[in-house]
Amino acid sequence: MMDFDFANWWLILRRIAGEPFRWKRKLFLYGVFLALSVFSAATFVGLALDRIFYPRFRRVRIAGPVFIVGNGRSGTTHMHRLLAGDARRFSWFRTWEMLLPSIVQRRLVHGLAALDRRLLGGRIARRLRSTEDAVFADVRGKHNWRLDGPEEDDFLLFNNWSSGSLVFPFDYAELIGQLYGDRQSETARRRQFRFYRGLVQRQLYLYGSDRIHCCKSPSFTMKIRALREYFPDARFVMMMRHPAESIPSLVDLMSWYWRGFGSPPEQVEAAAHALAEANVDNYRFMAELSDELPADRCAVVDYRALCRDPKAAVEAVYARFGFTPTPEYTAFLEREREAAASFVSGHDYDPEGQGPGRARLHRELAPLYARFGWEP
Repeated sequence: MMDFDFANWWLILRRIAGEPFRWKRKLFLYGVFLALSVFSAATFVGLALDRIFYPRFRRVRIAGPVFIVGNGRSGTTHMHRLLAGDARRFSWFRTWEMLLPSIVQRRLVHGLAALDRRLLGGRIARRLRSTEDAVFADVRGKHNWRLDGPEEDDFLLFNNWSSGSLVFPFDYAELIGQLYGDRQSETARRRQFRFYRGLVQRQLYLYGSDRIHCCKSPSFTMKIRALREYFPDARFVMMMRHPAESIPSLVDLMSWYWRGFGSPPEQVEAAAHALAEANVDNYRFMAELSDELPADRCAVVDYRALCRDPKAAVEAVYARFGFTPTPEYTAFLEREREAAASFVSGHDYDPEGQGPGRARLHRELAPLYARFGWEP
C-alpha cells in the first residue's frame, strides 16, 4: 500500500464532508468516493496476487513507449485512436481496464466473457453494450466514451488516488496541483510513476511484451520530465491547437460535467479558473520541452493538420520515430482520411465564454502564436 496517496484520499473526503448538505449532491459524491475506494482496495489485492501468480510480469521491459500529450481538446483522443488502429504494433489500456488493472482481475473478466459467449451466446455482452450506449448517449457528442475503447492512462492513477483527473468527479481546485509534475515532491512522483510503470508491465505481459505501449494523457503534459526518468527511451507526440480554441472548449466541457454533478456555481467557477490557468502553463511547458527533447523522441502535431489529413499527420509521426506502417494500417489510415472530410464535432461552446481571454493568451504565448501562425 506504500504507493497509495492517502493525503489525496483524505483531502477529498474532508471536502465532501464540508460541502453544504444537498442530498442528491451528497449521494453522488459519497457514492463515487465509496465506489472508487472499493475499486482501489480490490486493485491492491489484485496487484498483490499478481506477484504471487504471475511474477514474471516484473521482468517485462517497457521499450520506447509513446506518450501523446497536450492540452485537453487538442486532438489527443483522435491521435490515440488513430495509433491504436495499429494493433500489431501498439498496446493501450481500454476504459474498463482502468478500474480492473491487475492481471488476476482481467484474466477473471476474460474467463467470464468466454463463458458468456459459450453458454449464453454473448447475451451479457450485448446487454452491457446496450446499457453503455444508453448511459453515454448524451456524452458521446462531446467525448467518445467506450468501455472497450482506448482511454487516458492518467485514469489508472484513480486506483492509488494520485491522478490529476480526480478533479473530474471532485471539482476541488486543490486537485489541479496534481497536474504540475515538476512542482511535486520526489516522493509524490515516485508514488505515481512506480505504480504506473507496474501497470504498464502487466499490460504488456497480457497482450505481448514485443508491443510498444501507447498512452494518451493531457494530464501527463507537465510530467514529461518525470516520465523520462521512469521511461528513459520514451517518445512524445505533442498536440498543438490554438489556445483560444482548446482552453475554452476544455473548460466548457468540464464545467458542463460539474454542473451535471450538482456542483455549486462558485465551486465550478473556482475549479474552471484553476483548470484554465493550468492549461496556459501546459502550453508554456510544451514550448520549452519541444526544444529540449531529442528530435527523434518528440513529434509536434498541429491540430489543424490532424483534422485536415489524419493519414499524413500519422505518417509524419511514424517517420519521426522510425516506424514503418503495414499495408493493413495504411488502408486503415486511408479510411480515416475519408471519414475526416465529413466529420462534424458534437461539442458546441462559446469561444469567448470561459478561459483567460484572447489578448492575454496572445501576449503570454506569443512565441507559439508565431511558430504555428495562429491568429491573435
